[in-house]
Amino acid sequence: MTEPVTKHSGKTIQAVFWDIDGTLIDSEELHYQVIADWCRDRGYILNKEDNNVLLGKSMVEKWQYLSSVHDFKADAAIFSTECAERYCTALAPTLKRKEPNIVFHKIAALAIAQACVSNGDRAVVRANLKILALENLVRFSISGEDVTHGKPDPEPYILAAAKLNIKPEDSVAIEDSTVGVQSALAAGMTVIAWPEEGSSRAGYEKADYFIASPADFPWQLFNS
Repeated sequence: MTEPVTKHSGKTIQAVFWDIDGTLIDSEELHYQVIADWCRDRGYILNKEDNNVLLGKSMVEKWQYLSSVHDFKADAAIFSTECAERYCTALAPTLKRKEPNIVFHKIAALAIAQACVSNGDRAVVRANLKILALENLVRFSISGEDVTHGKPDPEPYILAAAKLNIKPEDSVAIEDSTVGVQSALAAGMTVIAWPEEGSSRAGYEKADYFIASPADFPWQLFNS
């Protein structure tokens, strides 16, 4: 069940900020496979334990970890560029998360500003929005290349609010990862955690709302 919050009582939501990977598109396995294949080609077998460290992190942070466990004879730029190329080539419309995308379009019909805030590289963000056919519905997108500190730092969401000249507390962030939830909460936003259906609430306890099914979406936030 969705738990009520009072953070926005009597206020009007001015913007909705969406995470992309895992939230609007079910791409986390693809990201893992792309990085695993890149590592394998350079002599390192990426395992699930590695992926637990990488999940939700920016490419810079992923490289910081990977370069500490293996000498790949490469640098951060090569890693990011080559992984982005592999990802964009493999990306497919079938990865779209149907229900979150339906909600995205419903919010767009309310004329509420929406933008995407991601830890991914700019090329990956653009490719995701294009394949989801959302590039003309977002006011802007923020990638990991646009900030000094990616999620879980609040910088990406603080920047998003600043670009719309609004207070963070007058916006909603929708995230699938605990890293993203932490980032948006630290920025002062109302946070909706929407991991894949059937996920446990463990790790999401601080989110203002947790969606276990599409029926849980807190539309009352947009009726004030």
